[in-house]
Amino acid sequence: MEITGQWHAFVSQLAVLGVLTGAALLGGACAERPEDVETDRAEATGTVNGLSQLNGLSQLNGLSQLNGLSQLNGLSQLNGLPSTSGPMTTEGGRKTIAYLVKCALAAGDSLVKSDQNGTLYTFPGGIGLCPEWKDGGVAHSGGCQERVSACLMAHVNTAGVHIPIWLDAQAPSIGWGIDKVNYPFQEGSFFGNVIQTGPLSSVGKPNVVGPVAYYCDGAGFAAGVNGIVAGRLGANQSGSPYSNPFGAGTLCKNAPANVPHYTYGVGGQTDPDGYQTLVAPTGVATWNNVITVWRNNSYTPIFDTSYRYSFSAKSTAGKMVVDVGTSPIQQWNASAGLSTSSFVMAASGSGWALSPVTNIAKCFDAGAGANGTGLLLASCNGSAQQRWAITPDVQTGNFFLKLASTGRCMSVRGGNTTAGAVIEVDDCNTSLASQKFAVQAASISQ
Repeated sequence: MEITGQWHAFVSQLAVLGVLTGAALLGGACAERPEDVETDRAEATGTVNGLSQLNGLSQLNGLSQLNGLSQLNGLSQLNGLPSTSGPMTTEGGRKTIAYLVKCALAAGDSLVKSDQNGTLYTFPGGIGLCPEWKDGGVAHSGGCQERVSACLMAHVNTAGVHIPIWLDAQAPSIGWGIDKVNYPFQEGSFFGNVIQTGPLSSVGKPNVVGPVAYYCDGAGFAAGVNGIVAGRLGANQSGSPYSNPFGAGTLCKNAPANVPHYTYGVGGQTDPDGYQTLVAPTGVATWNNVITVWRNNSYTPIFDTSYRYSFSAKSTAGKMVVDVGTSPIQQWNASAGLSTSSFVMAASGSGWALSPVTNIAKCFDAGAGANGTGLLLASCNGSAQQRWAITPDVQTGNFFLKLASTGRCMSVRGGNTTAGAVIEVDDCNTSLASQKFAVQAASISQ
């Protein structure tokens, strides 16, 4: 079976916002930096039904048997998840496995695996959507594959930030039940199969070719390519594997042949908890394993020190990225793929310091921070002129970067959309697209 270009795009772009499990070390030398070994920070179930989660993984690596993960054998078996090839051999791959296990296995269960160096890792279970995958194959279990796929999709965010979400689904381990107080806005629904490649005949969908990563927009946020689902999925990026099969901007509740569920009845809530069934593409396949995400309208983003990030002003539609190849810092063509356009973020006081991966001893520095001051690189010193408060523009999936010393915002000079425009600080204006930055994350180690 040949890996398709779509699958390559999927592996390279899919970012998973999962429960913060990470790979807890059992014994031996740790192959990762201590700060990269995350612990379980999932919130408890808010009610009998529905599930509160915290998200934050960036790269989804190797979910097909062609990439080291087999559906024919259980995860605990050598042929199901090998130690010497595939996702167990990289930091990014192990993080992906941590989230997959969290979705598949139940709370209280876990999977213990070693990497190619013999280092042992424990991956805790959590949601229990496919517990049988631990010891047995799921090659012919469409339900298992779809539930885990929907769970991973529900945790996707190409910005690679940790934010709270609320899951609703007919799966017993999640259940129906919205939290109107803490998660009042329906964000979107997720379904598909990212586990198998090729025709999905063995799981009852012969007219669908996997992997397929489907979503549709909820009614709680702006719809379409500028909506929050499209924003955090990166569905409007070139070559994106994510798609709304009903058409960009089509709300889930307006999709044909959907079967919604209402905890409080049609008269008791504006939008359904989620969907028991979505037919997509229309008339082609029926999907019964849908997970719907609810959100609040604000959050404090937490960035991950094990990712590298790029920043692109909304005004440039992703064609330009912040680059430190010149001084002052400017924007440059994203298509160039320059190492000087890639950054790491470190917690600094109540904010974040930004450093290029080419020189992590240097930080973005705004000097006195007067209006129109071009940003420079300077030796990191933890000062307020190097510290940035990062807040989300939730409706578009973009972020504002506000300087701690003056409260002014990072901006593209004059709103310029061409290469070479200087990155500066100016008085914050939430209506300016030149101050709204899309953040794209990727694992440092794939």
